[in-house]
Amino acid sequence: MENKVNYKIKGHEKFPLREGWMNKGISAAKENGTHIFLEDRGPDVLGVGTNMVKSIRYWMQACGMLIKDGNKEILSDMAEIIFEKDPYFEDFFSLWLLHSNIAKNIEQATVWYMFFNKFKADSFSKADLHEKMKQELFHYVGQNVTESSLRDDIDVLLNMYSKGEIGNEDPEDKIVSPLSVLGILKKEDEIFYKVQPDLRKIDDELVLYEISCLFENEKSLSIERIATGERSLGAIYHMTMVTVNKYLDDLDSLGYIRVDRTAGLDMVYPSNMKEPIGVIKDYYNK
Repeated sequence: MENKVNYKIKGHEKFPLREGWMNKGISAAKENGTHIFLEDRGPDVLGVGTNMVKSIRYWMQACGMLIKDGNKEILSDMAEIIFEKDPYFEDFFSLWLLHSNIAKNIEQATVWYMFFNKFKADSFSKADLHEKMKQELFHYVGQNVTESSLRDDIDVLLNMYSKGEIGNEDPEDKIVSPLSVLGILKKEDEIFYKVQPDLRKIDDELVLYEISCLFENEKSLSIERIATGERSLGAIYHMTMVTVNKYLDDLDSLGYIRVDRTAGLDMVYPSNMKEPIGVIKDYYNK
C-alpha cells in the first residue's frame, strides 16, 4: 500500500510501564544481548512472566531505549548514558526523557502521540478521550482500529500518568508507574485534567534538549513553534506560553540560544547549542 503508515496499538500486553522495568531491561540487554527478550529463557533472566517480558521490550522501544540497527535491535546511546549515570531512573531528568520519547513516538506509541500532540482538551472524561482518539486514529491510520485495543491503550495511558487509580480489577495492575510522579495528569472523580507540572522538576537542560530536537532541521524557530503544536513544549509538557518564555530567557542568558523579540519577530536562534545527545551528556556530567 502506497499510503500505508506505521502505527502500534496495544503493544504493552495491558501492562503500564512499571517501576524498575527500565533498569531491569537495560541490565538484561547489556548482560545477555538484546535478543534475550525473544528467547525462552527471557522470563527467567528478567524474573517476570512471558507477557511482562514482551511488555518490558515494548516500553524500552517506545521510550527510545531500544532501537533498530539494521536487522537487529541495540541499546540507544541515550540508554547507555542514563544506565551509566542514573541506572535506577531516580532523576526527574531521566523520567522526563522517557516521557518525551513516548509522547513523540507516533509509530510505536501511537495513542500516546495522539494524546499529547493532537488531543487539545485540558479536562475530559475517559469517554471523551476514547471518542477523540478513535477519530484521530482513523484520520492517521486510514481505517478503524479495534475498539478493545484502543480502550486498553487509553486505560494504560491514564494509569501511567495518574497514579494507577483507573479502577482495574487486578491489584497487580495498580502498581504505580514511575511517570506518575511527573504530575502532568490529575484525576478528580471521573474527570482527568492536563496540568503544567511543578517547574522545580524541569531543569533548563531539559528544555534545551527539546529545543535542540526541534532545531535538528531548522536554522531558526518562532517562539510560537517552540510553545505550541506537535512535539512542542506546550504539547509534551503542558507548558504555558509564559513558562516557555521564562525558559527561553534563561537559556538566552546562559548563551545557548538568542531570543529576538524586536519588531514583533519573536524568533529563536541557536548560539551555542549541541545536538540532543550532547545536551544529555552535559546534563549527567554536570
